[in-house]
Amino acid sequence: MKKLMFVLLAIIVFAGFAMAQVTAGTPTSTGTAGAVSPTIDVLGAHNNYGRGCAGCHAPHSGARGAGGNGLTGGVTDAYTGANALFAQDIGPLYGKSFDFSDLGQNGTTAGKYIFNAPASLASASTQGYSDIRGILMCLGCHDGAVAKGAMMQNWAYEQQIGALPSSYGTGKIPTLLGADGSSSGYNNDHPVGENATVSAALGSTYGDAVNGLVYVVNGTSITSITANGQYATFMASYGAPALMKGAHSYGTPINASGVPYLVCTTCHNQHVMNVFSASTNNKIAGSATGTYATYFFVNGPYNVNNVTPLAPKQASSTTQFCRQCHFGESNEAAGGTGFTTNF
Repeated sequence: MKKLMFVLLAIIVFAGFAMAQVTAGTPTSTGTAGAVSPTIDVLGAHNNYGRGCAGCHAPHSGARGAGGNGLTGGVTDAYTGANALFAQDIGPLYGKSFDFSDLGQNGTTAGKYIFNAPASLASASTQGYSDIRGILMCLGCHDGAVAKGAMMQNWAYEQQIGALPSSYGTGKIPTLLGADGSSSGYNNDHPVGENATVSAALGSTYGDAVNGLVYVVNGTSITSITANGQYATFMASYGAPALMKGAHSYGTPINASGVPYLVCTTCHNQHVMNVFSASTNNKIAGSATGTYATYFFVNGPYNVNNVTPLAPKQASSTTQFCRQCHFGESNEAAGGTGFTTNF
């Protein structure tokens, strides 16, 4: 009997160890450009604890089929399930204003980045429709205040499965905007909406035909990018994946003035959590092929788990991602040449 108990205990221990190996590994096999493959399902957190695609795209009954609003239990969106078969209740978000402006030193906001949500799907303009698809549908789960989605735990999935480096921190990383444990509301979140333009971040110096990025639009999104001077050097080292529409990413929409602006799905690809694939339309470091590690559904190479020390004239992919828009803080804008990206 004792021998049998020992065997059973050993089986349990090794089974537990095997499970830990499956869930606690990094989302990708290596940090090497062109050689990364997923070791956990690419939908990651958006598998919705086993519910899968139906957590966001209920094939029947829309938000009712997903259990309704995570806060109220009801459904107030008259168009639920009618657009992208969306399965979360965004009714409470219609007509709301969100202030994404930084808090000033005196505790007030400048009001520079106010996002005014459309009153309804039916009344939405071209830009408003982009706002619904690129912002409101995300807030349908991630708002946490009036439209909290079902099955949300307000805890980053990568952290739950042990996929982040041990030095990342131990406090739970929140996933609900406006309910993240701070008193700032949306003032500590990156601006989105028609005032949060790519041009504002690039500025006149790096948004021109001599030194920077020139984009071509088709009325609704960027269709191509031509990079010149310093920005071209940056793209040869990294790329501009977030700004261009990918195979499964929404792309950067255009406001009423014809200027590209940020929505949630500019920086995030909601369908793939851990791998970014280069393509002809989205070259990385000049290559149209290869897969790259990414985290948090970031729409581009963004490897927080690459702990390799930076070599001289090398930049981290996590830093390079932000420099697509904030190019003034790049090595190239400072006159650096020959920099590569540590993917």
